[in-house]
Amino acid sequence: ALKQNKGQVYETESAYNYIQVAQQNGYTILRLNEGQGVHSIYNPNTLQYNGPWDQFLVSPYFYADRKPSDIKRIAIVGLAAGTAARQMTAAYGDIPIDGFELDPKIVEVGKKYFDMNMPNLNVHIGDGRLGLEESPYKYDIIAVDAYRPPYIPAHMTTQEFFEIVHSHLTENGVLTINSASVPGDRRLINGLATTIGTIFPSIYTVDIPGSLNTM
Repeated sequence: ALKQNKGQVYETESAYNYIQVAQQNGYTILRLNEGQGVHSIYNPNTLQYNGPWDQFLVSPYFYADRKPSDIKRIAIVGLAAGTAARQMTAAYGDIPIDGFELDPKIVEVGKKYFDMNMPNLNVHIGDGRLGLEESPYKYDIIAVDAYRPPYIPAHMTTQEFFEIVHSHLTENGVLTINSASVPGDRRLINGLATTIGTIFPSIYTVDIPGSLNTM
């Protein structure tokens, strides 16, 4: 084994990541590389994990009078092992979800250990920006969960990327991003907000308690 971590049930190295699956207190968790963050989580008996995945669900309600039935199609850039996709399916029904994931090994892990087998989930292997740009669809929610310091995909932080996102949103569509910061240093959060603000008319930032994550 590369790492003898408590509860470890699987590990592998892909072209992009060191991938580790562990069991902790009844939960299956996915860690990548240095293993400092949990990228996906699964428990067959609950869908509430008090993490960033839960927050993607509320993004449409920054509009007034939005209903769950208003959400018809969702894109997830940075699918990982499918935690957000499973929650969105539970909240919004069996609507089409296009999940873009660069690492095919992570998708294999998601299907084997995280029950990422929802029939409404369309998995696209490859770069998320390119996949979104080539998508023929418009989305009510575009969730970007690909920012993990220090592994920030620079090509997903540009005006050009957010223009692509904007062009693939419905009239009342919402972009939601999960990002992280270093304690006492919000330059990444503020820089993203500044860039997004050149394309989008309104931005809301929400810090997740007990974490370094900002939505």
